[in-house]
Amino acid sequence: MTIEHLAQSEHAARSARRVLALTQLSFFLALVWCITIDHSAIAETDGISFYGVYHRTILILLVGYSIAALGLWRVSSYYADAGAPAPMVGGTRAVGLGLFALLATPYNQGTFLNWTHMIAGVVMALVQLAIAIALVARQRTALALVAFAVQFGGGLLAAASLPSWHFPYLLLGEMIYEVGFGIILFVWIGSLARAGEPIRASYDSERTIE
Repeated sequence: MTIEHLAQSEHAARSARRVLALTQLSFFLALVWCITIDHSAIAETDGISFYGVYHRTILILLVGYSIAALGLWRVSSYYADAGAPAPMVGGTRAVGLGLFALLATPYNQGTFLNWTHMIAGVVMALVQLAIAIALVARQRTALALVAFAVQFGGGLLAAASLPSWHFPYLLLGEMIYEVGFGIILFVWIGSLARAGEPIRASYDSERTIE
């Protein structure tokens, strides 16, 4: 790789990190805002999805999800241009689109929508886990392993909360899971940047979020 290509790759990686940081921060700020509005037992047992059906928080969560989806799509373009495996690129985009699927299927509006919502959530979680596993298989650095442990631990906590309302930690488990996944995405950027693939012109690293 030439010095020019190296500089281009580093610049694109910095831009991708900036986009991911801003969008992930916005998502978690929106979620924290929702929690400050209502942190009832229902929210703890129903998880993040509660804020997508609660009238005082629907718009806040919609904004948070929209920004997060935009960030995931932008970063997936960096992954593609940096030589990431196609399933990684498609999986990242699928997670972004899945956020809207969750909002479009309110779980409290009948059995069909409830099951559709749960299936969408499970599929998204499995895709996120696959992205994390792919990273650990690619590199076993301390940060990658810690991020995977955080994500996996949050997933276990959330999964344990689903069958029993007497273990009300679904919201906490989901938040931990998403924190771990966010870190995984950052580590993927670093891993691809170190791999030294020339960045193709389709990723415009000068673009910023309006």
